[in-house]
Amino acid sequence: MKPVGLRGRFVVAGVLLVATSAASSAWSAWAFRRVGQVVDATLRDSEETTAATAALATDLEREDDALLLTLTDEVRGRRELAPARATVEAALKGVEALLTGPGERGEASRLRADVGAYHGAGDELVARAAEPSARTSYHEQVNPLLRRAVADAARIRDDHFRSTQQVAALARDQSARATQVLAGVFAATLLLSLFVAFYLARVVVFPIGELTRAVDAIREGDFDRRVTVPRQDELGRLAEGFNRMADDLTEFRRANIGEVLRAKDTLEATLAALPDAVVVIESEGLVSSANPRASEIIRAARGSSAQDVRELPVPEATRAAIHRALQGTITPPSVDLSKVMTVAIDHQQRRFLPRVVPVEGRGVVLLLSDVTDLVRLDEMRLELVAVASHELRTPLTTLRMTLLMLQERAERLDPRDRELVATALLGVEQLATTVAEFLDLTRIEAGQLRLHLDRVDVSPLLARAVEGAKPAAEDARVAVALDVSAGAPRAVWGDAARLGVVLSNILGNAIKYAPGGSTIAVTADAAAHPARLRVVITDAGPGVPPQFRERIFDKFFRVEHHVGDPSEGVRGSGIGLYVAREIVEAHGGTIQCAAAEGTPGARFVLLLPVERSVLQEHTG
Repeated sequence: MKPVGLRGRFVVAGVLLVATSAASSAWSAWAFRRVGQVVDATLRDSEETTAATAALATDLEREDDALLLTLTDEVRGRRELAPARATVEAALKGVEALLTGPGERGEASRLRADVGAYHGAGDELVARAAEPSARTSYHEQVNPLLRRAVADAARIRDDHFRSTQQVAALARDQSARATQVLAGVFAATLLLSLFVAFYLARVVVFPIGELTRAVDAIREGDFDRRVTVPRQDELGRLAEGFNRMADDLTEFRRANIGEVLRAKDTLEATLAALPDAVVVIESEGLVSSANPRASEIIRAARGSSAQDVRELPVPEATRAAIHRALQGTITPPSVDLSKVMTVAIDHQQRRFLPRVVPVEGRGVVLLLSDVTDLVRLDEMRLELVAVASHELRTPLTTLRMTLLMLQERAERLDPRDRELVATALLGVEQLATTVAEFLDLTRIEAGQLRLHLDRVDVSPLLARAVEGAKPAAEDARVAVALDVSAGAPRAVWGDAARLGVVLSNILGNAIKYAPGGSTIAVTADAAAHPARLRVVITDAGPGVPPQFRERIFDKFFRVEHHVGDPSEGVRGSGIGLYVAREIVEAHGGTIQCAAAEGTPGARFVLLLPVERSVLQEHTG
């Protein structure tokens, strides 16, 4: 015989519960409906009988009043007596129509006889109304018959009231019996539900609980855990499938654990052979492993090993980058030699560049690359740039003065010579600008950039920058439009000359990349951040790819060198935006590059402090 599955068991249990509930509900409905019908019929009969007997008694009293009136006014009394007696007859017939039961017909006959006797006595009284003894006859013969008829009506009413009480008692007894039966059915249903629940728990919940515990055990590494469900239903087949899966997992674990260990040894050997320091950080911020070079650097920096991110001897900027990477924010790695960390190893100062590489879902990897030689080369390059810049200033000044004097005598020269002088003077100016940028670079690297702070009017500052950029813009057939909002701050605190360099560098960069016939928009308004001026410079050039919008502010960075452009592209030293960023940050402001809104191109946004307190807070 094929065993009953879980579906069949659930169906049987559901049918039992539904059938029990339906049967008890149907019987309850029938019992209460029957009691309700009996009560309604009895009450309706009682109400009708009470009303009919009361009406009969009232009509008899009115007939008696008309009868008494004949003793004092025979004509009027006879006129009122006839309709009153007709009313009594109608009420009597109404009572007789209600008294149809076996015991009620005798009462109706007795009532009819008493009313008839009263009518006969009344007729005799009316016939002798003029006699002096008529009133005495009324009290002795007629009125007692009236009282008896009224008493019959009252007795009939009382009998029906008592029958109503009996029906109410019967209904109460029926309700009590129905309640007892319902209580019994409810108890039986409850017991049946408990039995079904226990049965289903035994055949479903308990095996599922055992399966769950077995799954947790395997998840924790107990691959020898098995389940026992001695049935051939769905849960039994599930248990068999689970056991087969556990067997396969156990075999797979035995077969592959050696390969995993070999792979782990290979990985550790690879990390140990790397020249860079490698620190693996888990998603919780704990240091899970470090190769020997990283362990050596950490011990040299802090005297002991590190257990979590807070104990790593790295700059705060690197620590913040690690936290951002752990939270899912990926920051493109930047090779900025100004952000290296210095560690003394074997009595030698070594420079390490930290880089954060996120590993999706597993944490991050911190690389510490030894850039001591690169830092030294960079320092030597800066020294060379500084010396060369200083040495070039004197001959450049002499050459510029000479060309200016030649330009003053330009009217004596032919057009070709005047054009050559103007071209040479433009080249000298460009070279002087480049030398000035290199000098600013050396001052920034040496920490010697000095700001002469004062109140700087916004409109003249922007107007001078736009006016200074017009010659280059006209040569490139590019227009520069300035728009200062009415709500923009009127002044900022800063170094007017340095801020002019910032604006000149950004405008010059925009002019280089803007296509001919386009317009460079320069706008100034109030920033959402309090006490800030926002200056936005937007061009219609090719724009900056998203991955390079932070790196374009690095020293000597050129987008053309990273996008695979085989052409020479736009000429430049690659330090203009770096100098601009350093000057803006020295003012306590920020500069960002974004995509232009709605059109191709780049959009540079500067935020500068309006109040002096903000700038002093930044500069200390």
